[in-house]
Amino acid sequence: MATTVVGFRLGNGTRQVTALVTQTGRLHLASGLYGQLGRATRPQMPSGENPVHARMMNLRNLHAKYTGRGYHEVLIPPACVRLQVEEPPLADGQVQRPDPAAPELVGEFAGAAPSRPQKLEDAIYAFYAAIGAPARPRGPVPTPRPAPAALTPRAAELRRLLSKGAQLTGPAHSPSGYSVTADGVCLSSRHGGRLHRDDVVELHAALTAWLTLNQAGPPQRNTVRQVEKEPRKH
Repeated sequence: MATTVVGFRLGNGTRQVTALVTQTGRLHLASGLYGQLGRATRPQMPSGENPVHARMMNLRNLHAKYTGRGYHEVLIPPACVRLQVEEPPLADGQVQRPDPAAPELVGEFAGAAPSRPQKLEDAIYAFYAAIGAPARPRGPVPTPRPAPAALTPRAAELRRLLSKGAQLTGPAHSPSGYSVTADGVCLSSRHGGRLHRDDVVELHAALTAWLTLNQAGPPQRNTVRQVEKEPRKH
């Protein structure tokens, strides 16, 4: 019966370490001189509701631990491999003694693992897919769009007018004018003057109404247009 494993082998120029996790959730670690199988430590056995996922955390920690200790040479890149080695069945008290299949697993992994470079997370993802274990989606997690802020009563009223096709315009006496429709916003300046505070509040409400009306992504025709300063009339 075949056994699917994921693991790696790192070296520091003299010594090497091999770490494997099997599909049953066992973690094997073997270390020794270059060219030797090395001594296999007592395996960490499956535990908890998600033993495979727990061992993946151990595998990541081991990779970081040995890299931090100077094991910078990648002798076997992280890989998911299907081996023709049968793990012994789990039994009470097995955690107290070495797994007799560990040397064979490590040896078979060394002979079967591909040499192509691969990141550890890619190998883990391939391992999850091979054994049918649930895994987090790959790639960046989309950022949820924040909920729109509550509209003021005036902005809500103007939004209703815009949705019905109305055009909102600034007061005629204002030195700066604007017009707002569902299709876009047009700003203009009359005689270079400044808006009074009440006019700014009204413009803010109109722009807020327009933005909420087009929050799902305005059509291309929706624009904010700046009109050049109107010439003085003599």
